[in-house]
Amino acid sequence: MNERRDDDEILGARLRRVLGEEADLMIPSDDGLQEIRGRVAQERPGRRWLIPVAAAAAVVLVAAGAAFVLTRDDTTEPGPVATPTPSASASVTPTPSPTATGSVTVPVYYVVDVPDVGPRLYREFHSVPAVAGGPIAAAVTQLFGDTAVDPDYTSPWPASTRLLSVTTSGATATVDLSGFVSVGAEFESAAVQQLVYTVTAADDSISTVRLLVNGATPPSGHSDWSAPIGREPALGTIGNVWILQPEQGTTVGSPVTIRVYGTGFEGNVPLKVFRGTTEVAATFVTTEMGGFREASTTLAVPAGTYELRAYNDSGEDGSLQLWDTKDFTVR
Repeated sequence: MNERRDDDEILGARLRRVLGEEADLMIPSDDGLQEIRGRVAQERPGRRWLIPVAAAAAVVLVAAGAAFVLTRDDTTEPGPVATPTPSASASVTPTPSPTATGSVTVPVYYVVDVPDVGPRLYREFHSVPAVAGGPIAAAVTQLFGDTAVDPDYTSPWPASTRLLSVTTSGATATVDLSGFVSVGAEFESAAVQQLVYTVTAADDSISTVRLLVNGATPPSGHSDWSAPIGREPALGTIGNVWILQPEQGTTVGSPVTIRVYGTGFEGNVPLKVFRGTTEVAATFVTTEMGGFREASTTLAVPAGTYELRAYNDSGEDGSLQLWDTKDFTVR
C-alpha cells in the first residue's frame, strides 16, 4: 500500500511538472526559452523517465486548456524589496548628501568558486547608509566597499575599485567605475554578472547595465563590454542552492527553521547539519528541476554551534555536490 501511494505521489508530481512545462512552451518569452534550454542541458540520460504517448497527448491537451492560468517565474529571487531608484535620466554620485539620510537595505552579489563547477553568484542583503544615488549607488558602493558576511562569498574585483557615477535612462543604468578586473575570462564574466545582478536587483526597473571604466569601455582582454549587458540565465550563473535561513553567524531557537532557494535534479536539495566534523542531523526539501524555487523545513537540534550544508545529488549515482554552508548557534 505504501509503495503504491509513493508511486502515485511521484506520478502526480511528474504530471504537474509536465503541465507547467507545457504551459510555459505555449507562451515562450525570452526568459522561458532560456530556461527551456537550461533544462535540456541539465537533464541526464541515465535518469530520464518516460511517459506513454497517449498520456503525454492528454497532458498537452489539458495544458492547452489551462495555459491561461499556469504561470511561473523561475528566476524570481526571495528577499526584501528594494526601494526604487530616483527618476530616469538622473546622474548621481555615491556620496552622502543632506537629501540622503538614514539607511537602506540593498542586495549585493558575491562570487564563489564552486568545486568542479566554477564561479557562481550568491546574494546577501546589507543595511547600509543611504547615498544620493539611491539603492543602485548604495548597493554598488557596498559591493566594492565591504566584504560579505559569509566568509565563503568573495569578489574578483580589485579592492581599490570605486563607483564614480550612475546614470539611469529607461531600463538601462550606466555605471562608471574607477577600475576593472584583471582575471581570466571565466571570472571576468562572473565579475561583470556580479555587478549586473546587483544593479538589476537594487532596482527592478533596470534590465541592462552599460559598464564604463573612467568614462570608457572596460579594458578587457577577453570580451567586448561596449554594449549594455543583461543578466545571463540563472541556471548557469547563480549558485544552484542558497541557504536563506538560518543566516550566517546568527543565534536561533530549536526547532531550527531552514529556508533555501534553489534547483536540482527532481528539485531535490539534501540538507545536513554538522557539529565539527560529525553529522548530527539530516533532512531535505524539494524545490524545482530546471527552475528556482524557495522551500523550507524545520529541524530539532540541541543547544550548540553547528554548520548547515546544502547539496544537490548528481541524478546519476547519488553523489552530492555541496552548494552552500552557514554557521549558526542554537541557544
